[in-house]
Amino acid sequence: MSAIAVATDKVKGQIQSILMQARTRIFGTNNERIDFLMDSFYKLNPNQRTSVMAGVIGFVVLCVFGLLMLYFSQVGQIKSDLNNTFSAMHELRTLRTNYEIEDTKFDKLHDLITKRTSDLRMKPEFEKIARNLGITIDGVTEKKVPLASDNPLAEKLQEVHVDLRLGNISIPRLLNFLVDVEKSNKYLRVMDLKIAGRYGTRLFFDAQVKIRGYNVIR
Repeated sequence: MSAIAVATDKVKGQIQSILMQARTRIFGTNNERIDFLMDSFYKLNPNQRTSVMAGVIGFVVLCVFGLLMLYFSQVGQIKSDLNNTFSAMHELRTLRTNYEIEDTKFDKLHDLITKRTSDLRMKPEFEKIARNLGITIDGVTEKKVPLASDNPLAEKLQEVHVDLRLGNISIPRLLNFLVDVEKSNKYLRVMDLKIAGRYGTRLFFDAQVKIRGYNVIR
């Protein structure tokens, strides 16, 4: 005999023993308590018997009614729990679908930024744009700045703030330079611009430009 069968028989034996003990306590060893109740009932006069029967029937009806109320209450609770479960599952599927859509957008955005900025070198990039316009850059200063912790790109990208000093430049050339910087498809954006006049001329100025870009964290 297998160990499972032995364990099953043991459990059955324990259950039968418990049921026998409960039956003995309720009805007596030889059902003497039932016999006592029956004898007592038959010793009553007809009116008392009727009252006892009415009380028993009323008690049984109340018990049945209570059990039915409990049953329907539990059934209603189960239905409510099922409805809540199905609603939660539907909401979870919707959230999962939305997450997958947004995750796909995020991956595409990350891949696009990475593609356009992976080989970006700030100083050579600005010098190339300036050279094409006949502009001289007096100085370039870079500073890497981490993205905000709640930004989903924070683990893969970081900002680069670049300060450019452009001396003796006309307003049209300055504007052309800024436009070409933002049109370079390198995710470069002008953050700040300061223009100061030069002594002895009204056509040329000194400019300080702060530009924001991105670098891939390797």
